[in-house]
Amino acid sequence: TVNTNLTGMMNTCATVLPYMDKKQLGKGGIIVNVTSVVGLDPSPVFCAYSASKFGVIGFTRSLSDPLYYSQNGVAVMAVCCGPTKLFVDRELSAFLSYGQSFADRLRTAPCQSTTVCAKNIVKAIECGKNG
Repeated sequence: TVNTNLTGMMNTCATVLPYMDKKQLGKGGIIVNVTSVVGLDPSPVFCAYSASKFGVIGFTRSLSDPLYYSQNGVAVMAVCCGPTKLFVDRELSAFLSYGQSFADRLRTAPCQSTTVCAKNIVKAIECGKNG
């Protein structure tokens, strides 16, 4: 979970930044890190997932600091998506077994389609600012 959600995202940012950085090869731009509302508040059920998403938000906020943006012209933002139908239809495993009943109840929670989520990400890109 941490390797995919956090380390993979950090490695991707480190790889693309030189190509975007105005002081190197690029013309500026925007990096959008897709994360989750589970990274905004602790999740006692999905502990590792929550920790990885907290990490994405912290990394994004750090990389979007004016210290970097004023130098490289690369805006960085995080989009914190809520639950999608695709997510809740998966086999959800709680970090500890006694949280599994909560994970199972999540299947009936209101959620958005992946199409709505994607449209909102595009809107955030169009309307959003660095940070």
